[in-house]
Amino acid sequence: MKMKSKRKVAGSVLSIVCAVSLISGCTGGKTGEPTATVSPAESVKSGAVATSPAKLDPVNLTIYRVGTPQPDEKAVIDAMNKITKEKINTTITLNTIDWGNYDDKMKVIISAGEDWDLTYTASWTNNFYNNVAKGAFLPLDDLLNKYGTHIKETIPAQFFDGARVNGKLYGITSYQIMATMKGFSIKKDLADKYKLDKTKIKSLRDLEPFLENVKQNEPGIVPTTSGAPVSTELLSRMDTGLMYDTITGDTANPLVINVKNNDFKIKNLYELPETLELAKMNRDWYNKGYIRKDAATIKDYKAEQKTGKYGMFPAGAVKPGNEGDTKGWAGYDVTDVQLSPSYVSNTSLISSLAAINQNSKNPERAMMFLDLLFADKELYQLLCVGIDGKHYKKVDDKTIESLANGGYNPGTDWEFGSQFNMFLRPGQPKDVWEQTNKVNKEAIVSPLIGFVLNRDPIKTEMAQIDAIIKQYNGVTNSLLNFGTAEPEKVMAEINDKLKKAGLDKVTAEAQKQLDEWRKANKK
Repeated sequence: MKMKSKRKVAGSVLSIVCAVSLISGCTGGKTGEPTATVSPAESVKSGAVATSPAKLDPVNLTIYRVGTPQPDEKAVIDAMNKITKEKINTTITLNTIDWGNYDDKMKVIISAGEDWDLTYTASWTNNFYNNVAKGAFLPLDDLLNKYGTHIKETIPAQFFDGARVNGKLYGITSYQIMATMKGFSIKKDLADKYKLDKTKIKSLRDLEPFLENVKQNEPGIVPTTSGAPVSTELLSRMDTGLMYDTITGDTANPLVINVKNNDFKIKNLYELPETLELAKMNRDWYNKGYIRKDAATIKDYKAEQKTGKYGMFPAGAVKPGNEGDTKGWAGYDVTDVQLSPSYVSNTSLISSLAAINQNSKNPERAMMFLDLLFADKELYQLLCVGIDGKHYKKVDDKTIESLANGGYNPGTDWEFGSQFNMFLRPGQPKDVWEQTNKVNKEAIVSPLIGFVLNRDPIKTEMAQIDAIIKQYNGVTNSLLNFGTAEPEKVMAEINDKLKKAGLDKVTAEAQKQLDEWRKANKK
């Protein structure tokens, strides 16, 4: 989740590019060391097909995205369609599905063979790898070369490889901060009231005095929306002592390696003592009343966070400018507590992708639309924040402020396009992009960058494992995140079912592939 830029950002955003890059061909640097900066000229150039809108037949694209449906969405789509009609003779039908239902609904839509063109996909919802394995997504290399001029000028070439499977590109990443730091966003008025000293917050337990103060003294305020997310992607970033990365790049899969000791030995997340301790802490928070009792039934946590009725909530990314960004969509001031170093993993590099339907009737136009989102700031800004004067007001030429009850403020600037083309929010530093570059440059880089698991030999077992994890520890129903069940019991059940589903076979195959990759790439 990020913000605004010009093409020059494509160069500096990645001094990590060789290290941060997803390609196995980048070698020579040690994990975590910064490497050479990629200049704009080094971003892959493309020979775009210049096509006059007058020569294009009219087309309507059906698009699905995750988010909170907005009351004034139609007005925004109408405004977007004026631009897309003029530029590429295309209109869009945008369908926004709420956070809690998106994954299930997209499974039905895709399985039923419904007519659609573009969809949001990631490691954490509408699972990218599973959909590629099912043949749901179209390979994009040729389309990108023909119609993706601005995409390829904006995104350094190495960042496309995170969405490659068996050498083929299946997703277009949104361009944003590529390194992430995890932590919590805390209501600033409460942090100030209870004199929260962020310099002393070194672990999750250090937040407990604040949570207790909120519980005892703030009627109508729930201390936190949830505990620390227990997953392969997030466990590693919620405490500086927990540094694991997922083998699959998929938060629903429990296979991890320890990044700290760098031994490349695959382990089961749900057998790690650290996982149990984190789940126990969440259970303790639940029992103390820090987490609401029906937390696991809430489907749209973005909407909940906007109410201001929580003392804190997990931050998607504690990045430069995040506090101002959060105020923009939530409507109140927060202060962020960072609980991990900046970190780049396979998972973070496929955390926000656009994919084209394998059976789209207009794949060329779909790629043209994606490219236009990168090229046309007005179009991108309409999608993200709506209409000037109706949904937001300009503070200056670079900064906006969302209007209360404006009817359009989805807070999903990070889903499609380049977030560097976004306005700044009040409270965001003017040098937010320089800060972003610094974070990317100094990030710890997972040794798994560039490894892509071939799922074909274990695809049946992988599907069964994914279903088990979703049953117990999904994005919105997690028994472990919300503390609604005894961790020992839940994890014992999970591990028993994982074994029966073939986890040992999956682990052995993954270890074999990882060892071969290490040898080939001299890791």
